[in-house]
Amino acid sequence: MKSLSTDFKIFSFLFLSPRYIKDVKGLMEEIKDKPYYNTLKQIIQLTETNYDKVATEFTSCFINDYKHVKCPPYESWYRERTVYGISAQRVLEEYIKYGIYPKKQLADHISTELEFVSFLLFVEQEDEAKKFIKEHIVSWVPKLIEDILANSKGEYTKLLGIALEQFLDYAIQTIFVVNR
Repeated sequence: MKSLSTDFKIFSFLFLSPRYIKDVKGLMEEIKDKPYYNTLKQIIQLTETNYDKVATEFTSCFINDYKHVKCPPYESWYRERTVYGISAQRVLEEYIKYGIYPKKQLADHISTELEFVSFLLFVEQEDEAKKFIKEHIVSWVPKLIEDILANSKGEYTKLLGIALEQFLDYAIQTIFVVNR
């Protein structure tokens, strides 16, 4: 499962901001055999050819849009309909066990949660990674994917939703079915 650490890191970068596309690109060689590789290549190409449009689309979907954000990327939002709720506090408690304090996003932002799973897999804490995925990621990310696909205003966010769905399906299959 350690090999999935890179995959979680890639998706962490993707949901942090399009400006991290070079970081994603630098890790692509390690995931050539994965079912979401080609979708990620399309995302990279779109970002490199029309960054301003991609950044606007990302902002509109995940950060700020007229009336309300379409897809708030926070576990608390999907589980409690608030930002920085009990879910955020619970994941922060998990991070603190490892001396981790999120700086770029709130504790329950999808990017932060994915990066934490990447860390757990990298340091071979597979049981903790499984537990975190089961208690946190699986409990709300499928609904986020649904919202991304329903509310995408362009090709970039649609591809992001598709890639995340492909990745989550693959990760769940690999972690919970293959590695029983």
